[in-house]
Amino acid sequence: MNRDLALRGALVALGSGLAGLGAGLLLREPGAIWVYVSIAVAIAATVLGYLLFRRPAAALREVVEAAGRIADGELAQRVPDQPGPAGELTNAFNVMAGRVEQLFESVAAEQARLEAVFDASEDAMVAVRADTTIPFLNPAAVTLFGTTMADAIGRPLIEIARDYEIDALVRRVVREPGRGQNEVVNFGPARTPLRAAALPIRDGGAWAVLLVLTDLTEVQRLDQVRRDFLSNVSHELRTPLASIRALVEIMEDGVEPEEQPEFFRRIRQQVDRLTTLVNELLDLSRIESGAIALEPEPVQLGDLVDEAASLLRPRTEALRVGIANEGCDLTVEADRASLLRVVSNLLDNAVKFSPEGATVRVSAEDEGPLVALSVSDSGPGINEQNLPRVFERFYKGDASRAEPGVGLGLAIVKHLVRAHGGTATVESKPGAGATFTVRLPKEFVGRRRET
Repeated sequence: MNRDLALRGALVALGSGLAGLGAGLLLREPGAIWVYVSIAVAIAATVLGYLLFRRPAAALREVVEAAGRIADGELAQRVPDQPGPAGELTNAFNVMAGRVEQLFESVAAEQARLEAVFDASEDAMVAVRADTTIPFLNPAAVTLFGTTMADAIGRPLIEIARDYEIDALVRRVVREPGRGQNEVVNFGPARTPLRAAALPIRDGGAWAVLLVLTDLTEVQRLDQVRRDFLSNVSHELRTPLASIRALVEIMEDGVEPEEQPEFFRRIRQQVDRLTTLVNELLDLSRIESGAIALEPEPVQLGDLVDEAASLLRPRTEALRVGIANEGCDLTVEADRASLLRVVSNLLDNAVKFSPEGATVRVSAEDEGPLVALSVSDSGPGINEQNLPRVFERFYKGDASRAEPGVGLGLAIVKHLVRAHGGTATVESKPGAGATFTVRLPKEFVGRRRET
C-alpha cells in the first residue's frame, strides 16, 4: 500500500513537471535550455514526490493496523510518533485512541455499577426486546423463573416466565410505549403475589421494556399483622369496658351495701387492665418510632436481675416459682430503666408458664463485644411454627391463651433491645421449656438522650 501511494505521488510530481515543460513550449520561451531545465525539474519533482509520500504511506499503514487491533478490543494500541507531516497523522490517531480508551473504561465502569445494582436487587428484573425476547435478566429473576442465565438469554419471555398475564402486560407496553403499566399477579403453582411493573425504555437500544417483579408476600403478611393488631386492640379494649359496663349496670339496679366493695374491686381491676394496655401501647409506639432516648450507664447484670426478681416476688411466692441468678456478674453500658424492663418482662413471661415448684434460671455469657443474657423456664415450650411470631404484638400461643396479659411484653423486649443495638431470640421445643436470649453490646451504640 505504501509503495502504491508513493508511486502515485511520483506520478503527480512528474505530471507537474511535464505540465511546466508543456507550458514553456506553448509560451515559446527562447532557447533549448528551457527544455532541459523543464526535464530536470520534472525528474526532481518525481523523486521528491516519491520520497515525501513514502513516509506518510508507512504511517498510514501503521494507523490502519492499529485501528484494526482497537476494533478487536485491544484498546491500548498506539502508533510511534513520526517526523514531518506524518507526525500530525500519528499524533491525531494517538489522541483519538486515548479518548476512545477513556470513554470505553467510563462506559464499562458505569455498566459494572448498573449490573451490581441489578444483581443486588431483591426484585426480579428482566429486559425485554420489542419482539419480547430477553437480552438480560438479573439473578433474582433467574431464581424466580427457575431457569439459568444461559437458557433465558435470547428466548421469548413467555417461554421463560410461563405466565400469560406477565407476557400480556409487557406486550401492551411494547404496543403503547408512552407509559408504564403495572398490576398484581399470582405467579406460579404457589400463587406467589407479585407486583409486575412494565416500564418502557426510550432510546434503550435492544431494550424496549424493563419488567420489574416484586414479591408481595411480606407486604401482605405485614398488612395481615396490621389487621390482626387492630382486631386485638379492639378486643382487648372491649373486654374490660364490657365488664365495667355490666358491673355498673348491676350496681344501678341496686346491690346490697355489703356487696358494693367487691363490685368496686372488680371495676378497679378492669380499669387497671385498661390503663396497663394503653400505657404499653403508647410505650411500644414510642420505642418503635425511635422517640425514646436512652441514658446509658454501666449496669451490673447480676444486680439488675436481683432487682427484677424482687419486683416479681409477690407473684413468684404465690405460684411457688423460684428465680435462680446464675453467673450474671457481667457489666454492660445501657439505659438501666429500659434494661430493667427487659429483664422484668422476660422473667414475668418465664414465671407465667412455669409449673408450680419450678425454677427460672438466668445466666449471662461473655461473647467478646457482646453480652448474652438468657432466661430459661421449664414450661410447656413453643411449637416450631410459632417461634417466629413470639415477639409480635398481641401474639399468644396456644399454651398462653388462658394466661393473663395483653401480649405486648415480648414485643417491648424486642424493640428495647434493638434500641440498644442488640437482638432478642428464643429457642424452644414442645415440652422442654423455652430459653429467651438478649444480646447487648458492651459499649452503648443506641441513641442517647439529648441534653
